[in-house]
Amino acid sequence: MSVCLPARANPGSLPAQRVAIRRGPTVRATRCSAASTSATSTSVEALSPEQLKRNILRLGALTDRGQLLFPQKAYAPLDMYNAKHKEEIIAAVEALAKTKEGKPLDPALLNGEWECVLATKQIFRSSPFFMAIQDAFGDATFGDSKSSEVFFRLHDLQVMSWGASTVGRVAQRINLENETLESDFDTILFRSTVIPILGWFKLLPTFGGRVVSFAERVKLDPESGRIDLELMKTRVERKEGIPEPPLFLPWFLDRDYPVNAVWRLLPWNKGRAPTATTYVKYVDEDFRVMVDRDGQYFVYCKVA
Repeated sequence: MSVCLPARANPGSLPAQRVAIRRGPTVRATRCSAASTSATSTSVEALSPEQLKRNILRLGALTDRGQLLFPQKAYAPLDMYNAKHKEEIIAAVEALAKTKEGKPLDPALLNGEWECVLATKQIFRSSPFFMAIQDAFGDATFGDSKSSEVFFRLHDLQVMSWGASTVGRVAQRINLENETLESDFDTILFRSTVIPILGWFKLLPTFGGRVVSFAERVKLDPESGRIDLELMKTRVERKEGIPEPPLFLPWFLDRDYPVNAVWRLLPWNKGRAPTATTYVKYVDEDFRVMVDRDGQYFVYCKVA
């Protein structure tokens, strides 16, 4: 079977129109994508620090504080949609950091209460507790992934499957004079446990609280922006507006748990303390950007 095609199609002919329809969008999309990437890197460099900060806040709102950026096979189309936002976030954050590149940090700017508004990884990883776990794993791998990444993925599966747990406000309080850092996040468990169609009654009660981690021996190197800290204890506090757990569980609230002492007793830690390192990439009177050992960004706004 042979098919005869015209050697040349006039611009107004039907074959030419079909080719234009078939190929046009692909070519335009490719050109637009390349132009968009180039324009993004060029445009952010021309923005002032205030404009960059507004852009970062806008991207935080678009991505649910960055929590829509993680690749999951079940949400592949949405991940492709959000991928460009991650590129924009990194470009904006790096451009903001360059505005203070080579200048020593003013330690006084770090003091106060900060709320996390954007993270390029799980937002709860801003806690010293999870930072210490990340540092303990170091560069160890499990298969093709870092062991720390596998741990945090398993943690997600354990506490966030079926919407069992949600993370609300995430904040830090820093006092460099006292060498202390407090980090907390609000969490709600079983906010929606009903059986669709069968009924609207709840299977499990909704409850939660505020999880607080306390770090001491917080040391800042103003030249490099490096912060070293040691995790001391954790606490689950009652929080107004969040229902308390049922039965005997309230007994566990508002109690300090000696994570530091227990950590040292675990045989695989060999007596080492739970320490962590993070870096300040940018800080001013109301905005702060941190980066962890794996190059993931955490952005904060000062609230007090």
